[in-house]
Amino acid sequence: MDPFSIAAGVVGIVAPTLHCVRLLVKDLQNIADAPDAVKALTTDLQSVGLALASVQAVTDPQWKSLGDAVTAQSEAAITSCKTSCERFKTSLDRWTRHSTDGTLSWRDRATLGVFRQGHIKSISEQLQKCNITLTSVASIATLHSSLQQTQTAEEIKTMISTKETAINDEIAAINDLSAETIAQLETLALAEPDEGETDADQTGATKQVAMEKRALAESRKVLEGLLLVIQTAAANAQARQGPTVNFGSHNKGQQVGVNSGTIYTTFGRKG
Repeated sequence: MDPFSIAAGVVGIVAPTLHCVRLLVKDLQNIADAPDAVKALTTDLQSVGLALASVQAVTDPQWKSLGDAVTAQSEAAITSCKTSCERFKTSLDRWTRHSTDGTLSWRDRATLGVFRQGHIKSISEQLQKCNITLTSVASIATLHSSLQQTQTAEEIKTMISTKETAINDEIAAINDLSAETIAQLETLALAEPDEGETDADQTGATKQVAMEKRALAESRKVLEGLLLVIQTAAANAQARQGPTVNFGSHNKGQQVGVNSGTIYTTFGRKG
């Protein structure tokens, strides 16, 4: 498949996802006395909005440098984010159906039970990981471009080491969170609804946690792909520089690392 076609798929899904995120932020901000757990989602959504904007700024050549696999998985991660936001908006509309004038009524406020809280917790975790993943995509795209420029070996080593550490740490965090989603699904299956909650709340919470589990797997694939991208780019950048000689701390006198040619040395006259 043409890599530019794949990149177009990412660009195509970013705009509607960003629109969905902004609508949900607006809905949450219109609930004057929303519970803290609901209010906290506003920050998560705004962060994802910034990450989506950064991905939107990635150029076609940069997507090509990231490769088909990373590009396709990025599209899948964004699509999962959009789906979760749409589902949560539907649930939020149902939860606040008794509210008027943008104020969450006490009746609605009092029925944020186990399933609704589980739904909120799960989408919050998904949004946070989506933000980190998409920010990493944009960051590595920029890093890859910079590695094509003239850089010293030490600069390359530092940049790659920093990115590798951050991505490996995030993959480990995703693995831990994935294990938690399995336990959470089991808990939701056995839980009894709180007063005011319905079967729709249990179904919504369960679907969201299942979606989070899938989204985490998608994010892991993106991050693993990014690791390969930066390692390959670093190797190519260093190969272009040719072999280097490390003299350690003794930066004086005549020193030779490995040499197979003739050496011409001119000595100046001591004054």
